Amino acid sequence: MFQTFSIDSLSFFEAVIQPAFADIVPTGFPFQGTLNEFTIMDNVVSKRPIIDIRRVQNILQRRDGSCDINYKKVVGATTRQIAVEEVYGATQFCRNEFYQGCLKDFRANDPLFGNKILPFFQGAVNVDIASNAYFGDVDRISPVNAQWSTNIFDGIFKWIKKYITGGVIPAGQTIAIADGTDYTTNATAAYNLLNSMYNKQPVLMDAFLDSQKAFYVSKDIASGYEDYLISTGTQAQGYTLLANGIKQLSFKGIPVLVENIWKPIIAEIKGSLGHAAILTLRGNFVFATDKNYGEGEDGKTALEVWYEKKEMQWYYRIFMKAGTQIGLPEFNVIALSSWS
Repeated sequence: MFQTFSIDSLSFFEAVIQPAFADIVPTGFPFQGTLNEFTIMDNVVSKRPIIDIRRVQNILQRRDGSCDINYKKVVGATTRQIAVEEVYGATQFCRNEFYQGCLKDFRANDPLFGNKILPFFQGAVNVDIASNAYFGDVDRISPVNAQWSTNIFDGIFKWIKKYITGGVIPAGQTIAIADGTDYTTNATAAYNLLNSMYNKQPVLMDAFLDSQKAFYVSKDIASGYEDYLISTGTQAQGYTLLANGIKQLSFKGIPVLVENIWKPIIAEIKGSLGHAAILTLRGNFVFATDKNYGEGEDGKTALEVWYEKKEMQWYYRIFMKAGTQIGLPEFNVIALSSWS
């Protein structure tokens, strides 16, 4: 029998939020998509600085005949901020509405309602976190009958556009993908896109190991690139053999990771086919939350499930904070279709 319950904010973070962002497969397995590439900041109450600490080079000096020593700074730092929004999810279900049609036969034992609804609710919240983590824009008016949540908190693509406009991401590290581009029918265009992005890396980013970087691409770009490898007989150069023997799609040694939710979300926002690709350092996207935030009587409850006898309804609700940032914006090469 399904029971009412509530859990505090820390337990909610450990049971729901952290697993959503965790790599749920052993190290070395192929990319599983979306959230497991984010770095988590779990103690952001409202705003926190992101401190870019960088090692300063060129400190070695020739010794002269004096006792004077010129001391140089070994690190430099700049400060930006990451902020969070207070958000929630809530839904209600009625057994009588649930057990209709062919499900009526299950009502006596009630095996579906209690066991399935909570995972459905948690899964829906996780999808909304993922869609906003990339495409969120609090200023966006969602399309009518939108299937994807994209205006609850600001996501990575909004930050990218801000950093491009502000010159933090140089124009030379960006590519505008023309409307109507179809990489599934033009395999060479997919290869050329990745090659152009590779060549647009800033010098310092290019110095990082290939294993420390990744291409994040919408599905059609990866499909087109794979078609290119097949058509040119160069599959051996387009895959990296992982430690467990599984092949990982790659471009010149850099993993090419498919973000399956990008294509349908871009199509909904844009109203037509669109694409996106990002070449950056792995873990460069940051998700912020507050593992101590909650609501309710104690101010600490993050997930609640209860039954109201008068209304004959089950209720589910969660409370959390969410926001994103980019750790090192200048270490990004961006290719985007236009969308608002």
